[in-house]
Amino acid sequence: MDKILLALTLLIIICIIFTNLNWRQLVKATLFLIVFDGVMRKWILPQASNVIYLFKDIVLLIAYIKFFLFYRTDFQLIKNKYTSIVHIFLFISSIWLIFQSFNPDLGSPIIGIFGLSRYLLYVPLMWLLPYIFKSEEDFIKFLRNYLLCLIPVCILGIFQFYSPPSSFLNIAPGGEEASEALGFANGKIRISSVFAFPNIYTAYLVVCFGFLLPLLTGQIKQSNFWRIITFLELFLLIANFFMTGSRGVMVNSALIFVGYLVVKSIDNFAIILKFLKKLTVPAVIVVLLLSRYFAPAIDAFVTRGGSSGEFSERIGYALSIHSVPGKSIMDGYGTGATQSGAQPIKKLLSLPPGSTPPSAEAEMHKMTIEVGLVGVVFWYGMRITLMMALWFIYKNLYSPFLKDMALVAFFIHLQFLPGQVVFHPLSVVYYWFFSGFIFLLPKLDMKNYFT
Repeated sequence: MDKILLALTLLIIICIIFTNLNWRQLVKATLFLIVFDGVMRKWILPQASNVIYLFKDIVLLIAYIKFFLFYRTDFQLIKNKYTSIVHIFLFISSIWLIFQSFNPDLGSPIIGIFGLSRYLLYVPLMWLLPYIFKSEEDFIKFLRNYLLCLIPVCILGIFQFYSPPSSFLNIAPGGEEASEALGFANGKIRISSVFAFPNIYTAYLVVCFGFLLPLLTGQIKQSNFWRIITFLELFLLIANFFMTGSRGVMVNSALIFVGYLVVKSIDNFAIILKFLKKLTVPAVIVVLLLSRYFAPAIDAFVTRGGSSGEFSERIGYALSIHSVPGKSIMDGYGTGATQSGAQPIKKLLSLPPGSTPPSAEAEMHKMTIEVGLVGVVFWYGMRITLMMALWFIYKNLYSPFLKDMALVAFFIHLQFLPGQVVFHPLSVVYYWFFSGFIFLLPKLDMKNYFT
């Protein structure tokens, strides 16, 4: 208990320090915090793991307050025909979610408000993003610095893989030893690096792979130093792909890569041909290094195996609609009913237990249980229009680099459709960050045009 109080005190002090930062710095700090908060949760203050988990939300809320209360009054978003549809679906979804947050099956509206925050807390990132980066160069600088985190994160992953399951490096949040369920071959553990669990780490790796693609295509000028750093990051990234033991990270990254190549080939085959030629030598080097120094990781991944039929069944389940016993298509158990944080809150505050919802794994199934089929239609309608808006932005941008970022964001949104977003502590932040590209990229492109 003393350590938990110490953690709370430390977090309050840090929050006070952060208030001296401007809102742009706080938003950027949040994007770094989601990478490294696991260090605190697993190794420094494991007893306060649940409190530290919420720290990024506190920082982000301070950023919102500073922006909407103290920023200049000329707040204006770039609009197109798709962003208007996005806002309509988002408004309708928000009304429905607020209504479901007071569902009596929850036992207490406190649980509903907590669940509502998981849906809507990160949405303002989409609107703030155009005001965070002042130019394309500023955006590129941020991406480069952000990707530098990959190097220590992936190196830690390598040490975890070659360490025994009982190693200090492989503990879980709260200081618990890694579960045997995370083993996947020859006594090896599926790595999670600085993150709480492997499925969170794989989401981070896929997003970073997307960030790297536009830097690898040669659409921007890079010094030899940054070229070396970029390929080092790519090499470490691929090595960690195998150590996670996840087929999903491979499939999602391949979807982004192949989709990117196909679309760019249709638009300008010469650029893609040039890119593939440049990539040939580094690709050969990466394959040789992987086969020489990371053969155990590749062998463990192959041994874990799994049939393609099993994987396709999981995708089918993730995208399927499930009825909720005893509920109409208009109703559910309320926002937060299926979320893992609900039970600790009920226990901590001695809240009524409420009704017990059916068990579920896929996000679409969980959302159906929480907000009903009607809520799912509203929410996924909004997500599909966001994808359409990103595609529209891609087709209308002039800057090659910004076009590439829009295309990558489109394919990341596509692979998020059957995956976890609302119920995933990392993906939900990145989802709304990429959604903000529908406002950010046209603004940066316009600045390029007029300078």
